[in-house]
Amino acid sequence: MKEIEEIKSRYIRGEATESEAKILLEWLEKNPEERTAYYQEKDIWDSYAFVNNSQNYSSEEELLRLKRRIRFNTKTSFSMPRPLKVAALLLFAFLSGWLVQFLVSNHGTSDVVAEMREVVVPNGQIHQLFLADGSRIWLNSGSKLNVPSVFTGDERKVSLEGEAFFEIAKDPEHPFKVEVKGQTIEVLGTSFNVRAYPDADVVQTTLHTGKIKLHAGREIVDLSPGEQTQLHVNTGKIQVKNVNPVNYYSWRDGRYELKDECLTDVFRLVERWYDVSIKYDENDFKDMRFSVVLKRNKSVEHFLALLNLSIPIQYQINMDEIIIEKK
Repeated sequence: MKEIEEIKSRYIRGEATESEAKILLEWLEKNPEERTAYYQEKDIWDSYAFVNNSQNYSSEEELLRLKRRIRFNTKTSFSMPRPLKVAALLLFAFLSGWLVQFLVSNHGTSDVVAEMREVVVPNGQIHQLFLADGSRIWLNSGSKLNVPSVFTGDERKVSLEGEAFFEIAKDPEHPFKVEVKGQTIEVLGTSFNVRAYPDADVVQTTLHTGKIKLHAGREIVDLSPGEQTQLHVNTGKIQVKNVNPVNYYSWRDGRYELKDECLTDVFRLVERWYDVSIKYDENDFKDMRFSVVLKRNKSVEHFLALLNLSIPIQYQINMDEIIIEKK
């Protein structure tokens, strides 16, 4: 445990080696109850890194006080009314339970005609889906998954619009395929994250464990753990880079890490994450990039305060509509 604490401290300070980062990643996966404490500790150090780049502070202690003041001064929270949330969760639980029962009772039946079932997650929510083959899928806010009522034939195929994290059960005789805009992801048994919202110009696929094969037009890309592909939808160009996978699926635990993202894309993610509408002049922000950590237990005003530290803005909040203007 002492070794893990030392690795955790080095990783948070950005001093960990690649092998130490791998040890920490595996430890967090095996100890999900430790994730919240880890993220809280990490927040103090790096969730507002952009502030340090744009402001001049006399000491680290002064920056830390600022971060804490921002964290605890937010009061307003935007979320779906509780009765609607409960109703949505109950409906989802009923449909998920029915789907799993149906799949189990019909698994392996070759003469069944599979119907497609659509699972839709409203903005401001996250859902988890269990499949009869043992696979698990987390769906992020504003996402849509089409899954057959029963897997038939030689493959298990679903289609995604939005963002999801997949933990796919191994079945070499029935490869699992995810269809997203412009590409097909083929896996045998692995875990990975896909972000493919309809309003995004780039589709991100980040591999956590195992191996996956991406088919995009004539290109085929094999991914190894810690690698991410970025498919540019308009050109069909694919880029591969090394990343820390945990930063791309921490949204499952109520934390969204965005690093050097196009600011207008961040606005769209904030809209889904907090279930709000943001109005702005795209010309004011289209060439700007931004890094931020969004947290489910923080209000949208928390995000706006952080944005204002980096970019002078003025904003108005009218219920679930936000108007942002550059000063």
